[in-house]
Amino acid sequence: MPRITCFYVSLLILVWAKTGEGALPVQLPDYDKNSWRNVLKRVAPDWVLEEFQDVRVSSAAENGFQLPKSGNARIEISKHGKKSVIANTPTDALNAINTYLRTQCLSQVSWSNSSFSSGCRKHSNDILNFESKQIRYFGNMCTFSYSFAWWEWPQWEKFIDWIALNGFNTVLMPLGQEAIWRDVFMGLGVERDELDSYFTSQAYLAWHRMGNMKAYGGGLSDAQMLNDFNLAKRIINRLLELGIVPILPTFAGFVPDQLEKLFPTSKFNRLPCWNNFTSETSCLLSVSPFDPLFQKIGSTFLKHQKKMLGGDITNLYSADPFNEILPSDSSKFDASFVKQTAQSIMKSCRKVDKNCIWVLQSWSFTYDQWPNWAIKSFLSAVPIGNLLILDLYSEVVPAWQMTSSFHGHNFVWCMLHNFGGSRELRGNLQKVDKGYQLALMKAGSNLVGAGLSMEAIDQNYVIYQFMIDRMWSQEPIPLNNWLKSYSESRYSADFKVSHKFWTILAGSFYSQPEKWGNPRFSVFLYHRPAFAKKIEYWFPVEETFTHLQSLIPSLMHVLGDHPLFKEDLNDVMRAVIQFEIGNEAALSLTEAFLMEDKQQIGASCENLMDMFQKLESYSNRNVQEWIEDSKSIASTSEERQVFPVTASDILTVWGPTGQNLDYAHREWAGLLSGYYGRRWQYFCDWILEHDVFNHTEFSISVFRDVERTFAISNI
Repeated sequence: MPRITCFYVSLLILVWAKTGEGALPVQLPDYDKNSWRNVLKRVAPDWVLEEFQDVRVSSAAENGFQLPKSGNARIEISKHGKKSVIANTPTDALNAINTYLRTQCLSQVSWSNSSFSSGCRKHSNDILNFESKQIRYFGNMCTFSYSFAWWEWPQWEKFIDWIALNGFNTVLMPLGQEAIWRDVFMGLGVERDELDSYFTSQAYLAWHRMGNMKAYGGGLSDAQMLNDFNLAKRIINRLLELGIVPILPTFAGFVPDQLEKLFPTSKFNRLPCWNNFTSETSCLLSVSPFDPLFQKIGSTFLKHQKKMLGGDITNLYSADPFNEILPSDSSKFDASFVKQTAQSIMKSCRKVDKNCIWVLQSWSFTYDQWPNWAIKSFLSAVPIGNLLILDLYSEVVPAWQMTSSFHGHNFVWCMLHNFGGSRELRGNLQKVDKGYQLALMKAGSNLVGAGLSMEAIDQNYVIYQFMIDRMWSQEPIPLNNWLKSYSESRYSADFKVSHKFWTILAGSFYSQPEKWGNPRFSVFLYHRPAFAKKIEYWFPVEETFTHLQSLIPSLMHVLGDHPLFKEDLNDVMRAVIQFEIGNEAALSLTEAFLMEDKQQIGASCENLMDMFQKLESYSNRNVQEWIEDSKSIASTSEERQVFPVTASDILTVWGPTGQNLDYAHREWAGLLSGYYGRRWQYFCDWILEHDVFNHTEFSISVFRDVERTFAISNI
């Protein structure tokens, strides 16, 4: 066993002390300190457990039943290659093991597939240290609709293992709360059938929970609520077993309309309708934060949640009272209103849990461009130490820089990256690296962690793995070395051609310049057709695509049918083909229309449809799987009819009149030709039949005949 010198020990203590600055008193229930073993049994071949037989994890009691002030683990490797892992928590240990597997054993566990070699490289007489800030956070409310809406336990078990392997120790957990709210509201006098005009259907619960939507999709059955709650309880129990702290909901003010009649002397506010939805499905009622009813409902909910979940399992609670909703008391946006809202949320939480820490997204501040005085008024209403802010989109719009580091409140630097689950290859590895480093250097001790806050998973895995590794590094990551290690672990092979492949991708798709306020990059082919549009990348396209395609024969020769390589190849080939469709086939259609050459229009359209079929052959998933998953979780015969329609709706028109049209577009089989391609065919037929193109008339017609028709085709 190698010895650590006195100098090394001193240096390690200094680093750990620095990492632990600004720590939060986060409750850590008792966990199974050997739970790491069960994770490895589930996800890895037998040789991994043989490689890591000596793993020593501190108990929750040894950690004082609080989340340690920093993430810490080390792997000690003897001169004979025997490994010992010493860690604060199970997830600290698992992250260290997982990192070792990726960097020394050519193995990777990702969202969709895993790749394991047959063993590790020879390694001896070494000590590897793994250190992070206190909080490693995972979650975005939208992910529970865009990715997790139809999940059952097998998918969740696999995902929780991935969460643990990557060292996350706090996870947003809004699932199952509707069963609790049903009991609370019925206890206040609301009839059960009246709640069908309050709760949304399963697919839209993310926006119901954030106060944006009600009733859309027809509510939830009691059976579905119970299934969701039981699943949530199972998820929470597994998280607790692994020492991962769930972030549970608390009251943000949203209530059913019926409460206004039941409590005629109380004061309520009518929230603005969200994103052009009507008052039938939006414009929720909210209890005024000045009214005592706010405290009654908030404390009642938390007491019932505590009872149903079996006791004190966390002191982290999530509430977002103004998600894409401008704060207002009647028509006035004033300091006293935002201050009282914050105080009321905090007060109702502390009535039940005196150690309550409120977890708040920063999204409202940047999305709605709150004035600085309003942000300060809102934040100053909560004592320092009782609020944990998720700086949700730090890699592009770091709110900490605009708010004097959130006026001293603890915050987590989060990478959002993805909106709606779109699959385009994009991101900026170096910007993420530099952005987090700047926060480490400048934000102050109230920066207590980092996290992932994407709206959906199953896309651009490389950038999320990079950010995870960045959480565990106090220094910038040398990108070229990291890419080499990533390519080796992803394909369980050390091939120069795969390293070259990822180096090109990093220098092109993953070097995207992105600035807040500019339109987000999106491939126009997956939106309603229009003339004279082009796909505009930020790198030399012809040179990059030629280079990538020149590597494919060699990659195919050495990697063949490797599942992760096939995923990556499909992603690249879709990018190549869609660029050809957009900048050649679709552009030639525009030129033919301007020249009034109907013969050429017909030829261009035929070519366009052929290419959409070709594009579909490179998809990694079929939309029918998504639809079937929605059917499989439905608890009633009615929901088995409704859920497939909502599953289709949210990926396409996303609203009764297309309020969020194509926001959550996916490059999936069944959508590529069956929806996007079909819509372009309709566009072709339209311009062949009309000498003058009227955009308004076309939009009405295509919505009626293609978009809405596809969305309801799964009845």
